[in-house]
Amino acid sequence: MRRLVFGLMVFAASVAMVGSASAQQPPPGLPSPRLQNVFPCGVKAGTSVEVTVTGFDVEDPEKLLFAHPGLKGEYISPPKDPTPDPKDPKKTIPAPKVNPAGPHKFKVTAAADVPLGVFDVRFVGKWGASNPRAFVVGDLLEVNEKEPNNDIPDVQKIEIGTTINGVISNPTDVDYAAFTGKKGQRIVVSCQASSIDSKAEPMIEIFDASGRKLTTNRNYRDNDAVADVVLPTDGEYFVRLFQFTYTAGGPDHVYRLSVSAAPWIDAVFPPVVEPGKPTPVTLYGRNLPGGQLAEGYAADGRPLEQLTVTITPPTDATANTKLVSPTHVEPSRALQDGFAYSLKGPGGASNPVTIYFARNKLVVKTKVAGSPETAEVVPAGSEVAGFLAKKGEKDWVAFTAKKGEKITIDLAAERIGASGDFYFSVRDGKDPKRDLSGEQDDDNDTLHPFGFYSRSSDPAPYQFTAPEDGKYLIAVACRESSYLNGPKATYRLRLGQPVPDFRAVVMPYSRFYQTGSAAWQGSSQAYYVFAQRQDGYTGSIAVSVEGLPAGVTAQPLTIGPAVRWGLLVLDVAPGAAHATAAFTVKLTGTDSTGKALIRSARPASVTWGVPQPDQQIPVVSRLDQSLVIAVRPEKALFSIKADLANAIVKPATGKEDKVKGPVIVMRQGDKSTVPVKVEWSVPEKPNVTLVAEPMAQNQQSGPVSVQITAQPTKDKPEVMVNVDAKSNAVPGAYTVVLRGTAQVPFAKDPMAKAKPNIPAEAFSTPIQVLVIPSALGRFTTGPLPNNTLKLGSSTDLPIKVERMHDFAGEYQVTFVPAKDATGVTAAEVVIPAGKDEVKLVLKTAADAKPGALAGTVVVTALYAGKYPVTYENKVSFNLAK
Repeated sequence: MRRLVFGLMVFAASVAMVGSASAQQPPPGLPSPRLQNVFPCGVKAGTSVEVTVTGFDVEDPEKLLFAHPGLKGEYISPPKDPTPDPKDPKKTIPAPKVNPAGPHKFKVTAAADVPLGVFDVRFVGKWGASNPRAFVVGDLLEVNEKEPNNDIPDVQKIEIGTTINGVISNPTDVDYAAFTGKKGQRIVVSCQASSIDSKAEPMIEIFDASGRKLTTNRNYRDNDAVADVVLPTDGEYFVRLFQFTYTAGGPDHVYRLSVSAAPWIDAVFPPVVEPGKPTPVTLYGRNLPGGQLAEGYAADGRPLEQLTVTITPPTDATANTKLVSPTHVEPSRALQDGFAYSLKGPGGASNPVTIYFARNKLVVKTKVAGSPETAEVVPAGSEVAGFLAKKGEKDWVAFTAKKGEKITIDLAAERIGASGDFYFSVRDGKDPKRDLSGEQDDDNDTLHPFGFYSRSSDPAPYQFTAPEDGKYLIAVACRESSYLNGPKATYRLRLGQPVPDFRAVVMPYSRFYQTGSAAWQGSSQAYYVFAQRQDGYTGSIAVSVEGLPAGVTAQPLTIGPAVRWGLLVLDVAPGAAHATAAFTVKLTGTDSTGKALIRSARPASVTWGVPQPDQQIPVVSRLDQSLVIAVRPEKALFSIKADLANAIVKPATGKEDKVKGPVIVMRQGDKSTVPVKVEWSVPEKPNVTLVAEPMAQNQQSGPVSVQITAQPTKDKPEVMVNVDAKSNAVPGAYTVVLRGTAQVPFAKDPMAKAKPNIPAEAFSTPIQVLVIPSALGRFTTGPLPNNTLKLGSSTDLPIKVERMHDFAGEYQVTFVPAKDATGVTAAEVVIPAGKDEVKLVLKTAADAKPGALAGTVVVTALYAGKYPVTYENKVSFNLAK
């Protein structure tokens, strides 16, 4: 049911996005290039092609910028003077009128050694760099669709080994292509749509010369289609392509239709390999050179072949923390680690596929285990690769555990490309009908509820605690197993101890519409950084940036231990030079041993936005291959500065105090005030509305809350902002960023007399907050025998601690007698790091006065090695002879 609801939600979102070009107008605001379409969106390696781009704010083109250095895009300037008429040399053709807003033409050249696959392309022009669009490098002959081609008499004839770049121009548009083949040839017809950022939902049909339909396909993966046919006779064959249900069409409905005898890979088993270890894998697909029939296995009803090859993973030491693949990567797969593989054959190279890295020692299931009795016992600390071999069956895996042992079980299927809804349960090894875990199904977790919707139908990681020594079983199943089985129903199952870690995605701030970079001098650029915490990682994550152009600096950002994302702010200096540069975002945390964990954030962007923002509808988004900033000489209209030098901390107990550094240090429950000032560079000085960027989906549910008491105006540009550390806030470093919006007068033509008001935004200097715990442990003192101290003796007072907030350092313990208490002393003692008990030795003088005596046990620890956290417990006892 959850999968159905999710499907309906995505369908609703797609319906909202489909429509006329006017429905896709970007939101109002200052100019920022938005690339809408690139046509054709592909080129053969080693050749050049002329492409046309359309979009918004694309005046004064400079170039096309690709994510791979082997791709170049040079602007083709339209002729400025009349040109000779080729039909009549005595006449001339006047120079065309150029629309500064495009369309624009570029010459794209692909070096011969560029890998085959999908690469990002961006428009670069006067206003900056655009969002990316997909551009494909292939090895087949490239041609453009030739209209009319709507019926057999007007069919476009091609050779086997050709890619047609086309457009479903209207809802009822039908495109035909014809090829001639030999009996026995296996021809694969693929149509790329969603994998090249297209809105098309193509269906393909293959007919023979008599009009008999041989096969059909749609939704092979997402909206791409793949069909194949073994030609029954020599002769001509027809491919019919159209928009499924004939309900949409237009310039956003581009496609790449390839007719080829090259290999096609449908699945790889195992889908995961160990880092740095050459591994034999079996490819399942079509036209595999030297392949054999895979008995009993099919894809969309078409028989599969199989071929075993040895794959050598990348040797880069950090490869197993990245996902590097020239393929379309949707959010559900974006947090896996892996690399691309392609197979060459006589007819060309195969489609690239992604192979993933195992996090534990790999166990490949080679035998069918469709019952508890046939389950293979695998050691804890393993990662099992398997697939559901037969219709309707479960796959069983066994393991042993000691009583009380905790084992993390993580099942991934959709996250590695399988299209089924997988689930599992843990069973008693003695009685497989006894369910110990309940059905572990869909994981609703997502990096962002609508900006980067990474939810999948895979179960969430589950921690199993063994109730006794013995053997246990895991039953893996799929709700679509009645028709989804074989190597396309593959999964990875990790069994072992938690390995806390994190992955991250970074994308431009605009989370409702596709956008690029338009950084003006003196302005700020903002990027969301979404962190996925794996296996219970709870630490703070520091964010840094590499590769920024001169004059651009990254403001500090820490993603606190209790939050999922933060806002990275890049400040552009008032005199920063014109520049377009790719940069990288790094994240640093620590593991349980204190060793640094350094991870690269994965760039991402919105592919197609929603007409109306703030509707909580997930946008269509994907991973990108680069992150780009473009600095332009226009001047920022206003800026926002947080004045930490004059911030005040108001402790829950004690006197308020000024902040003594760049970080506001607050204990749980403390409050603070920060002056925030707006500075304008335009004479109108419009009112600015400030809001705090939430650390969680609901601002009030975050560990640090922000209240803006008043909004800045030209008469009162400075306002006070309240920053409160909640009493239950997880201790750690947090970053607060304010966003300001204003209606500013602006026109693209600086000489224009009329300058309408349009919305503009800016981001504040970050407010760094360090939340200190109010306690680092729960302490118990004593008891003393009969609560009595004897004169002239020494008595041990036990001090025990239950550590809190993962504090593993030492505690200093002292005894402070009451003012009127004399004759009892105690030397300071220490509870060592990692320990939880010490004895405080109370010494009583022989001449002390008998009677009741009071004192205080004071325990002090240093949080973050610097900030003292103190616990006090009053004690009383009797002094006796």
